[in-house]
Amino acid sequence: MADTPDQRLAALSTLDTRVNAVGYRLAVANVDLCPDTGPATGLLLHAESQYSDYLREAARARWGLEGDLPGVAAIAPASPAERAGLQTGDLLISVNGVPFTRSEAGKPANFEGLAANIALLDEALIAGDARLVVRRDGTERGVTVSPISACAYVFQVDPSTELNARADGHRVFVATAMAAFAETEDDLAVILSHEMAHNVLEHREFFDERGFARSILGNYGNAPWELVEAEREADRVGLYLMARAGYDPMRGPVFLRALAERSPGLRYAQWGHPSAGARARAQQVTADEIRQKGASGQPLVPF
Repeated sequence: MADTPDQRLAALSTLDTRVNAVGYRLAVANVDLCPDTGPATGLLLHAESQYSDYLREAARARWGLEGDLPGVAAIAPASPAERAGLQTGDLLISVNGVPFTRSEAGKPANFEGLAANIALLDEALIAGDARLVVRRDGTERGVTVSPISACAYVFQVDPSTELNARADGHRVFVATAMAAFAETEDDLAVILSHEMAHNVLEHREFFDERGFARSILGNYGNAPWELVEAEREADRVGLYLMARAGYDPMRGPVFLRALAERSPGLRYAQWGHPSAGARARAQQVTADEIRQKGASGQPLVPF
């Protein structure tokens, strides 16, 4: 990534905006397939307190952040947040008359304070429209956000040089290097929809039933053929998820081949993962299937 704190924040902000937009579309378009749903606004929030000492001053100057108060980092297009008139850089002061918690200055970087404020906002959104007081350019104003139903998954960028993404049953994480490698929004949808499919298929819950062996050995506590099958299922369902959100599933096999060129180790089968070539061939079959269903007017349902 870039060298100065402000350059790093600018690069991270670009990736956050892209991931938030694609994740929001995937979550809204596939609400009827997700086991976990909830209110969605299209907001991506951050706070001064989550940034390291190296980045905190630059974050405060760039976005006017203040302690744990939630700041608007990104807004998905055509979302309730955009329709309400919220803007990147707004600072959330209260929701339905309840003030968000502010933290003391000088604390080490942590996410707990922001997480508590996000939970307060989520609780208000579950009840329906949320009346926010936001600070913009030094002036406070009221804004009402009317959420819509969507898959209850958080899409998050993790600073990392690894070409990696993962899901934990509730969230989808994508490394900055992987998000940057995805040159188009369709390519980014390939990554996010695959990980989202793991959540939709509840793979984490299934493998967590392995209990002690998994807690000690991680994925090595599972049978490799079960992991391979989970990856194949996520590849197939992921293409359906992205197609239902209006992205091109034909990018799936193309992106996998490009990823293998960038990371040659993916050309070979690994523990619990098929080779990139095998995955690309299977995805081509699924993409053709989706195209045929679309042409004949059949619903795009993977199972």
